[in-house]
Amino acid sequence: MNRKEALENKGSTVLVDAHPDCVYYGKLLDIDTPDNKTWQGTVRITGIHSVKSANIASHLPYGEGEEVTLSGTKIKPFTGTFTRSYRASLLYAIRALEKETYRSISRLEDEKGQLQDIRLELGNKRGKVEDPYLYFNLTEEHKEIVLKEQAHNEKMLLDGCPFEMDWFDAAQNQWTKVVHERQWVFTTATGRKVRLQSKDLIRIHKEQFEPFQILLNELESPSKESLARLMHYYGFQRKHMVQCHNTLLRQLLQSEEDQHFQGVNFMTFQKNNAFLTIQHRFERILHSDRDDYIYDRFECTSERNERQVITYTNMQTSK
Repeated sequence: MNRKEALENKGSTVLVDAHPDCVYYGKLLDIDTPDNKTWQGTVRITGIHSVKSANIASHLPYGEGEEVTLSGTKIKPFTGTFTRSYRASLLYAIRALEKETYRSISRLEDEKGQLQDIRLELGNKRGKVEDPYLYFNLTEEHKEIVLKEQAHNEKMLLDGCPFEMDWFDAAQNQWTKVVHERQWVFTTATGRKVRLQSKDLIRIHKEQFEPFQILLNELESPSKESLARLMHYYGFQRKHMVQCHNTLLRQLLQSEEDQHFQGVNFMTFQKNNAFLTIQHRFERILHSDRDDYIYDRFECTSERNERQVITYTNMQTSK
């Protein structure tokens, strides 16, 4: 903003661009225009225009009503109307940052998928690389929407399907992550609603059909973190797994009406001469009127008879 604009905007709302990660709204109170020097302005902070990181949103350099004197190069004209409170403007700026972050994550996930596809194509020079995905067409049978696998013609209901899915967006010629909402309606990672049609193409990573991955899908975040810490403590990774017996999955598939599940899952890991067994004792009680009861207990034993036990439950009184 030059001196002439500053004089015209005195007493009005301006933008304060004094920090690389946030822009403020402020009222231009006073102007100092010394000869042969950059003019300065005194601004009272009234709101938040934009933030670029969660850290700056929680540690803002200026507070509501604070008066600051700045170089004219950091004060910009504002032609719109600002009516929000300081707090409301901060919430609006955070929501805008959230949306942009989700868009960035979606773009990065798409790029990651493309890079993985390229790597798989180039990684094996001796022959054809196995495709890591299973491909399905959406179809309707007996008034139910069904995922029909292309290679073996196997089918599963879309409603209640627990797997992460990608939809081939023919208009953009790319795969897009989607979540099923209802009927034919899906939501993309950016929040856009799309209505798919019969014969639209869906892919699901084969890894999600592995017993261990399905077990992970049934765990709450604290239980997943506990299991990951145990594996890391003993020096094992997922690639070292040699067996996973998923009792919970079998119970869920075999019973449509039971609300109470309990049993033990078994996992075995091997790395060179080191072995680790994990017994996962679980209990699930499903409720229609309150949160489900969840109990997980991981018992680890190494080949040196070193043992650790971690227990997680979401609540003690849900039974």
